[in-house]
Amino acid sequence: MGGAGAIANADIVDLTAANPAYTATSPMIHGRTRLNAVLLPDRTVFVSGGGSSPESGPVLEAEIYDPQTGAWSAAATATVPRFYHSVALLLPDGRVATAGSNPNRGDDELRIEIFHPPYLFQGQQPFIEDAPTEISYGGQYELRTPNAGSLQWVQLIRPMATTHSCDTEQRIVDLPFTVHGPCEVRITIPSEPNLAPPGWWMLNVVDTKRRPSESRWVHLT
Repeated sequence: MGGAGAIANADIVDLTAANPAYTATSPMIHGRTRLNAVLLPDRTVFVSGGGSSPESGPVLEAEIYDPQTGAWSAAATATVPRFYHSVALLLPDGRVATAGSNPNRGDDELRIEIFHPPYLFQGQQPFIEDAPTEISYGGQYELRTPNAGSLQWVQLIRPMATTHSCDTEQRIVDLPFTVHGPCEVRITIPSEPNLAPPGWWMLNVVDTKRRPSESRWVHLT
C-alpha cells in the first residue's frame, strides 16, 4: 500500500494460488509515502503516518483496512507527524504505539502516541484465564477461557520490529482449536517453522464479534 509519490493504491497477493500475482483492492483514503502498517488481532490492518513526500506534508488521519469487505475506514487523527524513521507497534493489550520520526535529520521526535482500535469500545472482550508459556511444534495444548463457546479464532501474532516502514516478520498464524467444555479449548501448534518461526509470540483469542483478548506471551521452540 502507498509508495513514493504518496499514492493511495493498495494490492493483495495470495501466496496459496497456483500463480501468485498482486491484484488491486480498494485504494486508501489518503495517499501516503513512508507509512506504517500494523496487523491487528481482529485481522484488520491499521495504517498511520507518512506524508505526501518523504519528509513533509504529514497525513495525520489513520485508517483501517478490512480484508473481509475490501474497504477502508477512517480512524483517529494523530497530533504528531510521523515520517522517516518512525514506527508503529502492536501492544499485547491490542493497542498500537506510534513513535519516532526525524524529518529534519537530527531533530528527533521523542513523543509517543497510543492508538485505541475500535474493538476496545465494543463491549466486554474475551480473556484467557490460563495458557502454557512454553509450546512446541505440532503440540496440542489446553487454554482456559470462559469464552470458549463464542470464539472465532485462536492465533499467534509475531512481535513487531519495524524499520524504514517495513516489518518482514509481521504475521498472524491461525491455530486450529476444538472446544472442550464451556471454559476450555484445545489448540494445535503448526509443525512448520517456516510458517511460525521459533521465538516469542503473542497468543490471543477472538470472539465471533471480532473482539480480541489481551495477549499472553508464549515461547515457541
